Amino acid sequence: MSTDSERAVRRRRTRGETRELLLSAAMRLVTERIAGDGEAPAVNPLADVLLTDVLHEANQELKAEDPAARKMTTGAAYNIWPAQTDFQMDVMARVLDAAAIPGIERVRATTLDGLARQLPWQEVLAATIEADFRESYEEPTMFLMIGVAALAAPGDVAAGEQRANERYLNETGELLAAIIRYAGRHLSPGRSIDDIVWAVEALETGLLLRRRVAPDIPLREDAAGASILASAAVGIVEAFTEPVEDSSAADDSPAPAARYA
Repeated sequence: MSTDSERAVRRRRTRGETRELLLSAAMRLVTERIAGDGEAPAVNPLADVLLTDVLHEANQELKAEDPAARKMTTGAAYNIWPAQTDFQMDVMARVLDAAAIPGIERVRATTLDGLARQLPWQEVLAATIEADFRESYEEPTMFLMIGVAALAAPGDVAAGEQRANERYLNETGELLAAIIRYAGRHLSPGRSIDDIVWAVEALETGLLLRRRVAPDIPLREDAAGASILASAAVGIVEAFTEPVEDSSAADDSPAPAARYA
């Protein structure tokens, strides 16, 4: 006769629980493949992530955690995603979201520390961008995101990354805007903070890829101690902004550090 605990273990999972378990298993598979720990990946790392493979991975994980756990079936999976393409679109959205703002709390703390210590704005920007760069490099899904964006159909990528883009623009844009105001600068005519965010993002993406094959290049320092990444980021900000010559021209919003208090 089954005990109450055994019946609880074997209860039927909700659709949402099944979906989350399978997407988590898919993320483990694609992360292993992009890191070179799993089977050889296809040109598009998501192209050969089959729902049957993910079911096997998820059921192995469930069994390892609890031998009495209810096994997930192909029927349950296809009830959520009627077609393989539907499943891969959901996995793509999960990948893009995971890579949107890795380690953002640590990056924000770096910015706040520089502002609080009243460092030169170039140093605050350099520390912020380098912190973001290091967090991104340690996040496996970042390189998967870059590969998907390069190789998947543009329309599919655009649909999948809308939420990730919004998060990235909001979080990164707020930090860069605070640094620009702290520097006593404002946006050049016709420029927006989004323009700066995407220019910096392109810089980081290129140097992230370069670091995979030449680890010393992105953070190589000049005689003054400025890295290639930092010098280029400062150049972007200077090219997209202008000094505020008349203090009355600046807006009356709170100082950068106060906005994050």
